[in-house]
Amino acid sequence: MGIVLFEDTSWKNFVPLSYTRSLFDIKIGSLTTFEHFNMKSAKFLARQYLEKVTTQRHPNCNVNKFEYNNDDIIINSLFIPHKSFLKKWNAKKEFLISFRGKILMGRLKKSSFEYFHESIVHDKEIRPNKLSTEIVDANNLDKCGILYSWPWDFISHLRDVLYHQLRINHKVPNGVKVIGKNPVYVDKTSKIDEGTVFDVSDGGIYIGPQSVIHQSSIYGPVYIGLYTQIKPYSIIKSSYIGSNCRIGGEIDSSIILDYTNKSHLGYIGHCYVGEWVNIGANTTTSDLKMTYGTISMKIGNEKKDTNTIKLGSFFGDMAKTSIGTNIYCGMKIGVSSHIHGDIFNDVPSYVIYGQGVGSENAEMDISSAIKFQKRMMSRRNVNMSISYESMMRELFDVTRNERKEYGVRSKRFTLR
Repeated sequence: MGIVLFEDTSWKNFVPLSYTRSLFDIKIGSLTTFEHFNMKSAKFLARQYLEKVTTQRHPNCNVNKFEYNNDDIIINSLFIPHKSFLKKWNAKKEFLISFRGKILMGRLKKSSFEYFHESIVHDKEIRPNKLSTEIVDANNLDKCGILYSWPWDFISHLRDVLYHQLRINHKVPNGVKVIGKNPVYVDKTSKIDEGTVFDVSDGGIYIGPQSVIHQSSIYGPVYIGLYTQIKPYSIIKSSYIGSNCRIGGEIDSSIILDYTNKSHLGYIGHCYVGEWVNIGANTTTSDLKMTYGTISMKIGNEKKDTNTIKLGSFFGDMAKTSIGTNIYCGMKIGVSSHIHGDIFNDVPSYVIYGQGVGSENAEMDISSAIKFQKRMMSRRNVNMSISYESMMRELFDVTRNERKEYGVRSKRFTLR
């Protein structure tokens, strides 16, 4: 059995996170779907403009270009099937399972797979009548697996997901204070300052290689990747922090991806923060209304009730906040956007947002966005690849209408 991970048009529900990565590359807790299956190589079906950068991220995998194999099973990138459910259906030669109109997984005939492949790559809706395979509707999703349908699902389930993912071997240096009975794993190459407290009463803690934890308080479940620095007197709770990050202040129930800086005081709570984001000093995200009511998010042209009272913001890759930025609940900050002041509306991608300080918003020139990003990458000794730059340019065009809808014009930005 081979596995083909695919993304459907629901990627639009997960912007800005999904603008720069396919759905199988979105972290769910400490693992992407691809990492969850623990495969050395895989086959991916992704949007065409992400094909090259996805190939760069997965050099041992096939992205869009592979031959049909009647033994392959297609699996939705945001569906984690139970092992028993996958084993049961793997015994069948041909099948297609859906839930409320969304295809979860299946094994297709060649003609159906060719149509399926073409639809995914060119970002078209899949029409069931074009598939020769009979569709079986799953009445009880709990018996099948876990499906992530909305961006807030990543946050509302984060603590439980991390708890189960961090069932790790216990390995902690002498002299580190540990409270609780869940495991702590600290790589032998990492440094933990005296006075640091690991509280694993509610879940384990993992510290990756070559990381430095200055005197701080960390409350599990928490995953911290390699080459990451935690600044003195930080508080981190129930969160995933990727590799090569610089983290300070307070982080609660959040996912922070690789190469992101939040070195100073400020609060990031119940947020999803992309790669290469820079959070300015004293930036604070709100994650609770004063009314204690549920928080809404704008998905497409609709306001959706998240049915949760604790939800922060979603930051696209390469976003930047200035000092003292305050961001209201449920906001989306677009890819490569720079924001100032109080943020009480979603911010499209490639925008310099000055409305929060009384200035007019402006479109960021794509050449400037690339120049700024190359500068940031050089500080970590990373060279921007041709495929990454190409992705940035294509995404600028993909998001052009989004800026137009928000009334953002191409002009020189000035602070008033």
